[in-house]
Amino acid sequence: MSKKLILQSFLLILFFLIGAYVFFKYFEKDNLKVENKKTLNTQSVEKGNIIEDLRYFSIDKTGNQYEIKAKKGKIDNADPNNINMEKVSAIIHLENSEKIYINSDFAKYNTKSYDTFFKGSVTVKNDIHKLKSDYLDLSFEKNLVSIYENVFYMSNISQMKADRAEIDIMKRKTKIFMNNTNEKVLISNIEKNGNN
Repeated sequence: MSKKLILQSFLLILFFLIGAYVFFKYFEKDNLKVENKKTLNTQSVEKGNIIEDLRYFSIDKTGNQYEIKAKKGKIDNADPNNINMEKVSAIIHLENSEKIYINSDFAKYNTKSYDTFFKGSVTVKNDIHKLKSDYLDLSFEKNLVSIYENVFYMSNISQMKADRAEIDIMKRKTKIFMNNTNEKVLISNIEKNGNN
């Protein structure tokens, strides 16, 4: 294995560990204090239990913000605390840090726990990093982020394919792995990008 590939692998894992530490340090359940639980745009239209152009916003006591928007949402009849959303975008803005953008086709948002299950063409972006997957679970109750099914990470220097990534919010630990222990996470170098 070449030194260059080992270095890139190390940098990728280091990025995930640092990102997880910064990102999840401020979203522990004990620190979450909602200032503004539900905000609907003035253009929102309610039709029965369907809400169009909805927006939820929360802020913790340290100033970190979580905002989720959807073109359409439907209150779950079985559990009115859950809202099934379509064409979803979320922004996580940590105090003194860059914003993290999450987009998906669908999401289920719990208005009490703030847990969000994203599915369908999930993308996570910040300035230079991009992650794609089929599913992403953001759980404040379990202090865990699970990214799974066709996980693909890309930066300006490398790419990675895996089955699953899990971030333990409390312990600040990231695991990237394949479901089958006999398979390996694929990491590749991006050729001719000016950094190599």
